[in-house]
Amino acid sequence: MAEILVVDDEQSIRVLLCAMLEKDGHSIDTAADGVEAIDLLRKKNYDLIITDLHMRRKTGIDVLQAVKQMDTFTEVVILTGYGSISSAVEAMQLGAFVYLTKPIDLQEFRLKVQQAIERRVLRKENVEQRKKLQEHREMLERDLQLSEQVQRSIIPSPVSTEHFEVALSYMPAIGVGGDFSDVYYNDAGDVYLTVVDVTGHGIAAALLVNRVCMEIRRLVREQLEPSSILYQLNDFIVDSFMGTGMFLTMFSCVLNYKTGSLRYSGSAHPPLILWRNESNRFETLEAQNIIIGFDKLEQNSFQQDTTIIRPGDKLFLYTDGVIEIENAENRPLGINGFIDMLRSVIFLETNAVLENAVQSIKQYSPHSQRDDIYLIVMNLK
Repeated sequence: MAEILVVDDEQSIRVLLCAMLEKDGHSIDTAADGVEAIDLLRKKNYDLIITDLHMRRKTGIDVLQAVKQMDTFTEVVILTGYGSISSAVEAMQLGAFVYLTKPIDLQEFRLKVQQAIERRVLRKENVEQRKKLQEHREMLERDLQLSEQVQRSIIPSPVSTEHFEVALSYMPAIGVGGDFSDVYYNDAGDVYLTVVDVTGHGIAAALLVNRVCMEIRRLVREQLEPSSILYQLNDFIVDSFMGTGMFLTMFSCVLNYKTGSLRYSGSAHPPLILWRNESNRFETLEAQNIIIGFDKLEQNSFQQDTTIIRPGDKLFLYTDGVIEIENAENRPLGINGFIDMLRSVIFLETNAVLENAVQSIKQYSPHSQRDDIYLIVMNLK
């Protein structure tokens, strides 16, 4: 049922239309001219106005303009004689739904009334849906901003001591992402470095990263061996997130700056890059283990290796977003390409190496960033 106002200075027309519309189940008010109609509009909201175009006091155009000022959703059907087609077209330009010529074809009239009512409903629903979508979008933006703040809060600070330096850069693809790192050192001379890449991007990956962050930091603060950290983290991921399709690759290493011993263990992650200062030579330290979170494994399934780092050497940990960026010819940078980037800046200070590497990575690709990028540079003094 719709609330309808019929406006016509001919009583016979008002009676005819009122009877027919009431028979169709609508609630009807009538007005004998535009002045009465506008007065009723100020007191009540209508779904549909049916108005004659030419009346003695205020025209149908006046009624139409008053309606659109009060409620843009109210539809207006204009009734006019054959000699007033140009005025009816003007009414359409001002927002009328349709104009019908007299004498009225009652079947067509009933059809147009129904269509006008349906359009009002659809227009209101569309506006309400757009409003809900806007509110939802604003809520998501607030959530994303909060997620960004939370994720920024877990990014380690750069470290510079008399024994070593650590500089790092994180560039998520879409505000928040699935990459994470941790830096921890103790009085015994052990420096723990961890880099993690969770499958996926965005808020879902960021939520998992935040939970993984707490677990990794707990394991690292227990000063476990790198392979033990991977083993226990794998158990945690399988127990907590099995069936979600969430996996992660990672590297965990511990350097004792007093002895130069570097113990490292990786799971399906791009290799560490080690630059030897004395020989000006780059080495890659490969991951030894399968992806984290795929299945439960025995502790002895996780392997680790050891190498020696000397003063002046630099160690690079990174996620695959670095080596998978593509240039204008869609050619990935790759590990060798990344090493070539580092060659020209490797003798600079640690922070300068990081800044130049990040700038070169950005310049390499003309495409928008498709993956999260994490880069850590460590220098043993």
